Amino acid sequence: MSLASLLDTEALGRDPSIREIRALAARTAVGPVYLVGGYLRDHLLGRAPVKQIDLDLVVWGEPALLARAIADSLGGTIVPLDPETIRVLARSEGGPARIDISRPKGETIETDLAARDFTVNAIAVRIDGVVPGATMAIIDPSGGLEDLGQRSLRAVAPSAFDRDPVRLIRAVRLAAQLGLTIEAATRQAIIQRAFLLASASGERVRDELFHIIEQAPSVPSIESLEALHLLKGLVPETDALKLVPASAPHRLPLWEHSLETLRSVELLLSTLEHVFPDDAGWLRERLDREIEAGVSVASIVKLVGLLHDIGKPETRTVEPDGRVRFLGHDKAGVTIISRLCERLRLGRRASELACQIVRHHLRPLHLSREATVTANARYRLFRELGDAAPATLLHSWADLRATTGEEDPTFSRHQGFVSELLRFYRTDFLPSKISPFLRGDDLVREFSLAPGPLLGFLLERLREAQATGIVGSREQALDCLRQHLTAWSQSFERSLTFDARLAQDESMNY
Repeated sequence: MSLASLLDTEALGRDPSIREIRALAARTAVGPVYLVGGYLRDHLLGRAPVKQIDLDLVVWGEPALLARAIADSLGGTIVPLDPETIRVLARSEGGPARIDISRPKGETIETDLAARDFTVNAIAVRIDGVVPGATMAIIDPSGGLEDLGQRSLRAVAPSAFDRDPVRLIRAVRLAAQLGLTIEAATRQAIIQRAFLLASASGERVRDELFHIIEQAPSVPSIESLEALHLLKGLVPETDALKLVPASAPHRLPLWEHSLETLRSVELLLSTLEHVFPDDAGWLRERLDREIEAGVSVASIVKLVGLLHDIGKPETRTVEPDGRVRFLGHDKAGVTIISRLCERLRLGRRASELACQIVRHHLRPLHLSREATVTANARYRLFRELGDAAPATLLHSWADLRATTGEEDPTFSRHQGFVSELLRFYRTDFLPSKISPFLRGDDLVREFSLAPGPLLGFLLERLREAQATGIVGSREQALDCLRQHLTAWSQSFERSLTFDARLAQDESMNY
């Protein structure tokens, strides 16, 4: 057994999670218990857990016995992962905990460590039977401690990527997360095996990708993915972005514009209180919402910031006068983004948000160029954007900043326009959706209307009237509806049948 020099691990011995597991291991007599992987690595780096405690344990006895003891002691839940590994989800003295307990891969702890991904994760310490306060021996057969000291990320062996292709993208995530540099031989091994990423589990690739996106700044990691030939494995269409030169009004070539938009999104996320002071708290609460495990609204906005123009290369045309156009690139982009979401096994809500932003990312910019923007136009914009409205507005800010730069007067005007739209959305549009003056049962009761298309049409028009200030109370809404129902009844020979003629009628001109 190759032992690194003895290190002072007294702090590790005092760790409440380790103390608890050490005591339970002694009671269940499961044999040697080793702490391996990220938790030990982060302890050696002096990094505290960010969201939860993640422990990886290797036991020579039966994993289920220790898992049951931990779950019973901490009130946790047991989740079998595979025939050799059991996960316990619990809350320890140190906070939320995820504890993976597995059998060793091989006959010794050294052979188990040799099968791991990177040397900084191939370090172990035996935690059972250790006297509290004693120095623990760090087991480091591949030189992970030295790599930690040199801030280097090195694969245990090139074959590590053959055994698990997700490790290809994990290398980029760990380098960013831990402030490490991927060493040259490992970089070459990744490039040579980048094609293997296509065979990796979509769910696991998604988890690694969103860990990368959550980093700030994330652009260096995206550039690393691109340099290692991994980005085109995730989104093959990104290769074409690098072939599109700058064209008015864009100051940057398309790939650089995409990266600059992502930078602008991150700048905005870090300065919301300065850019949109009146709406920052409300916006931040929405952006921080987790749509599904590990995927927040903010992370979708960042992903779309990078890929919002992914449909441009296939729609690029040059007019006889030299003007470059990208007609329909928003729709083409939705198709590509939808495929990516499916590949990553994103849920319905996350996928719909990404597609909605891409589909409508030009709408705020086009609307801001109108000489007059009525309350009705604002309402209808938000009605079509739905829950994606705030994210789409923020994206438009980042997109234009990347297009023109902050010095351009167009950008400052658009920032003011976005601020106005956010105010309207929060103070006028949302109340009309959340607390309308009239609901469906009110119309059924007051006007003897049957549920159906007519009822839905009337409710939508009343919400628009409420949001745009045409009606300011329940009584005004009822009175307005009476007038229009009477007019329609007379116009259509006292028939309230909702047909195409009614849908096109503009007499209820809110």
